[in-house]
Amino acid sequence: MSADWESYMDKLTPWEEHGGVWFKLESEYAPLGYGGPNGSKMRQLQHLFQRYRGNATHVVTGASLLSPQHSMTAILSAYYGLPSRHVVGATKRETMLSYPNIRTAAGFGARFEIVSVAYNPVLQREVQRLTRPDSFIVPYGITRDHKTHAAEEIYAFHDIGARQVENLPNEVKTLVVPSGSCNTLVSILLGLSRDSKNLERLYAVGIGPDRRDWVRERLAVLGVDHTALPFKWSERSLHDAGVKYTDKVKESYAGVVGHPTYEGKVIRHLKEFDLLKPDNGLGFWVVGSEPDVSVIEPFFTHQIEEAA
Repeated sequence: MSADWESYMDKLTPWEEHGGVWFKLESEYAPLGYGGPNGSKMRQLQHLFQRYRGNATHVVTGASLLSPQHSMTAILSAYYGLPSRHVVGATKRETMLSYPNIRTAAGFGARFEIVSVAYNPVLQREVQRLTRPDSFIVPYGITRDHKTHAAEEIYAFHDIGARQVENLPNEVKTLVVPSGSCNTLVSILLGLSRDSKNLERLYAVGIGPDRRDWVRERLAVLGVDHTALPFKWSERSLHDAGVKYTDKVKESYAGVVGHPTYEGKVIRHLKEFDLLKPDNGLGFWVVGSEPDVSVIEPFFTHQIEEAA
């Protein structure tokens, strides 16, 4: 694996114009190359590893079988020379490797602890049971809790992504942001609170349960007054419209393929309401793209059959 991942942290990912719409390609934050685990969450997780792993001897995390948290954690654990242990639920060892993120994690040496149910509270209880003084915990959702961590830590966590607005094209007047955990959204809002360029409107489209109150709490911790932003901020939750987080939507625009859990849903939503207006100052923030296991396999450090 590359020996200079740290050099990626501050590089600005590009904007590209496709079909009259500007796309921010955070999918190109991909230390293993395009097609590998990528995007805003990969950068945020690398920040957590750099800042907080300290003298840990191993890594522990827990998440859904579908979560990229598993693959990203295993890759960065291998990069920093730490074994990782992953809690998953409601699966069997002989079938769990059919999930791309689990297969990728196994290819980077992850070891798995299986619990009987997949509910997140149960997964996190098992993470706590496995935790020792020398453990580095990758928290669920790849974040820092602003209710238990200092404001300075929360600011540093979001500052790494806030810098990515610096190359926002002057042509972009309306920016669409797919939002799941909303960590990327908060980072974008922090960056735009410093310099909003020519932006007139930000349209956040939620693809999971409502996080609007959380976003406002988070901004307050960062010292950002959400009522005083120099542009209009509006929101829509697809979850409220009956779209499940686990739904997969294959959708693209002008050759830009959306991640089926995230961007794909938002692109479909924009098409349904005729909101994809080319040549009208529209920008779309691509948080990440769906990894391709075949691209990642040449970098595997372990045989898949060794997964235990």
